[in-house]
Amino acid sequence: MNLMQSLHAVFLALGRASFDVEAARRYFEQSKIMLESVTERLTAPNDLLMSPEETAEFLKRSLADESPDVLVVQTTTFVDARFIKEIMEISDLPVIMWGVREPNVNGTRLSLNSMTGLNNLCNYLAAKKRKFQFVFGNPNEQALIDDLKKHLKVLKVVKQLKQLKIGVLGRYPDGFFFSDADPGMLSSIGPQIVELDLEEAFRRAGEVSDREIAEVIREVGTKVKQLDRIPQEGVRKFAAFQTALTKELKRQGIGIVGIRCWPEFFSDFGAAACSTVSWLTDAGVMASCESDIHGAITMYIQHQFTQSAPYLGDMVHIDENKNSAVFWHCGAGAISLARKDTGVSAGVQPNRKLGFTLEFGLKAGQVSVHRLGPDPHKQGKYRMLMLEGEALDEPQKFWGTTVEVGFGQPIVPLFKKLIKQGFEPHYSIVYGRIQEEMKILCEWLDIEPIEL
Repeated sequence: MNLMQSLHAVFLALGRASFDVEAARRYFEQSKIMLESVTERLTAPNDLLMSPEETAEFLKRSLADESPDVLVVQTTTFVDARFIKEIMEISDLPVIMWGVREPNVNGTRLSLNSMTGLNNLCNYLAAKKRKFQFVFGNPNEQALIDDLKKHLKVLKVVKQLKQLKIGVLGRYPDGFFFSDADPGMLSSIGPQIVELDLEEAFRRAGEVSDREIAEVIREVGTKVKQLDRIPQEGVRKFAAFQTALTKELKRQGIGIVGIRCWPEFFSDFGAAACSTVSWLTDAGVMASCESDIHGAITMYIQHQFTQSAPYLGDMVHIDENKNSAVFWHCGAGAISLARKDTGVSAGVQPNRKLGFTLEFGLKAGQVSVHRLGPDPHKQGKYRMLMLEGEALDEPQKFWGTTVEVGFGQPIVPLFKKLIKQGFEPHYSIVYGRIQEEMKILCEWLDIEPIEL
């Protein structure tokens, strides 16, 4: 269930006739072509907008005819702050400012003075406490294109979060207070909580047909070894439950889910939820253990930036010699994260001895570690833990799924900081480097980034 949506941009190219209009129009045309290649939808004027009044008129028409998501404002030449004042009074959409380079640096006329225009308009935005981002460079520069793509990707995730529904399947287990979320506070970044009844979900699983169960088990058998060596009742119940839950999530338009995986799964349903969490996450529906709402949202953000399955785990061991930490969970890691040399085996939950769970060590590679949660130092505000590391080429450390991450810094001081600052015990790990995207997201959503 991929909720990736298109982003509609409005391009406002601002200029003044007292500058080199011919050069400015060349930049304008090149910029339009480039923007059309990096956005799903683009609304742009036919020519430079040469006055605050002309800018306002074009923007009003664009807002009336369409439903854009972002304004890309280019100071193609120097312009005064009346332009941005008009824009701000008409629209509260996110703004990406854009300045271009001087076309001629030859000791003669200053052709465009775009950089000063950018500086001037951004000064006004900042003075009015309006959030914005900016890029600088010419439309044919790959660095500029990559930077702009990054900003547009982040705004797409911001839009998705505003429309995201998170299913909470049963309240968090006793004492797991960090798994909870305040709906009012959560609305500040977007997601809406939809409460789902766990017993009702068990009942629906009982209505899944034998044919549907057999189809799922056949598919699982192509990816998981030793499936026939564990009690088959747990395998059947997994197939039934994940089939019923997937249908319900689709019916309600729910994009991610937190699952109360114990004790009722064991005591009432007679199976482990780990395999359901794994299967959903691999299918693009981020799922968290222990009804961890912010954990699931962290996973969702990471997944949107990387299109890779994240791994939500507890930090259970540190190694001072390798400056590393082992992250573990009972057996809920996404199958796609397994080491290629060992693959994935079926198992049972290590404490309850019920199936089925996944057994593997995670693959090696560069990783980013994050955790979204309430900031204990700022009432009603969020913070985002941001760490980078290397998933080491290490075997499975404990029953379940594990990954050992080296952090390239002394692990004991890092561990002490995490504990002293009160971070939640569920950490979300994703393959790739996405710290820049995450920092930009934090700026838009008023989240405090915590880099350790």
